[in-house]
Amino acid sequence: MMKISFSPMRIIVATLSVASVSALSVIGWSESAAQQGAQPPFLPLSISINALMVTMVDDVAHSIWDASNKGAPLTGREWLNVNEHSYQLQAAATLISLGGTGQADRGWVVSPAWQEWASKLRDAGVAIKRAVDAKNQMALRSTGDALVDVCEGCHKQFKPNLPTEGILHVPHGTDPF
Repeated sequence: MMKISFSPMRIIVATLSVASVSALSVIGWSESAAQQGAQPPFLPLSISINALMVTMVDDVAHSIWDASNKGAPLTGREWLNVNEHSYQLQAAATLISLGGTGQADRGWVVSPAWQEWASKLRDAGVAIKRAVDAKNQMALRSTGDALVDVCEGCHKQFKPNLPTEGILHVPHGTDPF
């Protein structure tokens, strides 16, 4: 059997390396902790939540509802489109939880009820993704219905009057000018 020996310096360096990593993990070091007080760990939304909801969530939701209520089987392209929209819903849910530039945004994002609705929107996007992965049109219809409940519930509590900020969803194929 061959004996391996290490120099005392290598043993000290290895010991200090292990000790340093252990100490940092124990005290919870992270890049964000190292930058405390610098900037928030996210980019602030430069538009209002309302603008995001109308231009992203509303558009995506209508496409999902249309697909979920189609009388015929979805095509491969339609499944891909719904899949993409499921990701957009999930991303939008995170963005609306952060707040934007709208007058009501700061009040909304500090409300536990707002955060709960944002979570429900994200969960709807996740459920839609599962239906897409299974290519299950009945599950898609069910998740589309659940999405309607999320949208209507949140609107009832936070935005009962439409439109706000003068922003309206422009359906595909229409010319607003």
